[in-house]
Parts: sequence; structure tokens; C-alpha cells
Amino acid sequence: MEARRWNPYLGISINNRAFTCEYLHSYMKWAACRANTRFAVVIVDIIQHINNQVFDRSKPLSAIEKAFRKADEIRLLCEQAKSKLSTEEANRLVILEWTDLVVDECFAHNLKIFREEYANNEKFKNAIVSITKNNLGTIVKRLNDIELEMLGQYLVNELPELATGFNYDGVHYNLNVYPGNIASIYAELLKMDFFHRILSKIRMIGEIASVEAYSQD
Repeated sequence: MEARRWNPYLGISINNRAFTCEYLHSYMKWAACRANTRFAVVIVDIIQHINNQVFDRSKPLSAIEKAFRKADEIRLLCEQAKSKLSTEEANRLVILEWTDLVVDECFAHNLKIFREEYANNEKFKNAIVSITKNNLGTIVKRLNDIELEMLGQYLVNELPELATGFNYDGVHYNLNVYPGNIASIYAELLKMDFFHRILSKIRMIGEIASVEAYSQD
């Protein structure tokens, strides 16, 4: 990282209260002096509607509207954090939404593969649901099988980014920086033989890495 060979990005789960303006500014300062070309903040907005439908019992349209309203609040925090950067640092930052990732041809192709496998590959589906359940804690007792399968779709939507990072405006963002061991989810899938057959179908971009990092007061 100190050799500036990576382009860091932080994916923001919009319901995670840890992502304050202060936290975001701390990440931005850290990434600005380590990025090879640029660094990014990604507001994970649209797929949040899955969580809203399951946990809040929202109707589909209402769940989407709620996700975008919350995303607007997060974008404001990002802009506030960005305003505290130097001009040089701010010019290296891009603030993205999930739709900015999905339109990339490589991301779209890989997402299609993972979605098809989730729909048709029982081993893959069971693995995703199992990982989802293990990350939910005690709340899992309140959910039925259909709801757990819906929540599994959230992880399926994230898999292209976990597997390859993402391209945006000619830059490969390839260092996933997150306050949690998000890499363990992907590492768990890599231990499963059938998953490598799925990976053989996706388009790789280049080197990808992740780092578990936290802001210090």
C-alpha cells in the first residue's frame, strides 16, 4: 500500500452508522496518499432495497425509494468530508453510486453469471444462504427461508466487486478497504470446489486485494 500500487475504494452500506463524516474524512485522507491513480467511495444504494423489504417489511417500490433517500444523506456526508480535503486530494477522489459500477461491461457480465448460478445452481445458492445466515446473528431466527433467499441476493449483487474490484472511467479500483473482515466472505466461497467452476466463467480485470481497516480517533 505504501508503494502506491493500488486504487483503494470504500463501499458504504448505507444503514451502517459507523460511516460518519469524520470516519469518511479519515478514510479519504488515508487513501489520498496511497492511491496509484485515484480512490473512491461507493454508496451501496439500490441493492439496499433488498434489506428494506426483508427487515422493514417494505413494499418493493417503497423499499427502493427508502434506499435512495438514505443514500442522499450518505452522499451529503461524503461531500462534507470531501470539502475538508486539499484541492489535490479532492481531485483524486470519486464518489460513486452502485449504478456507476453496474453499467461497466465486465461488472454486468459477471453479475449476470452470479445471478444465473444463484437461480440454477443449488450448491451455490445453499452456500450463499448459509454465509448470509452466519453473518446475521440471532436475527436469523425471525426469518423464513424465502426471506433468507432474498437476503442472499444482496451478497450475489456484491460478488462481482468482491471478486474483481471494478472499473470506472479507465481506472481499476482494486483495493477493498472496509471496517470489517469482508474478505472472509469471498475466502469462504473460494474454499468450495464448485465455486471455481463459476469463477472460470467470469471476466477478471487484474490484481485485487482487500484490507480490514478502521478509523482511529
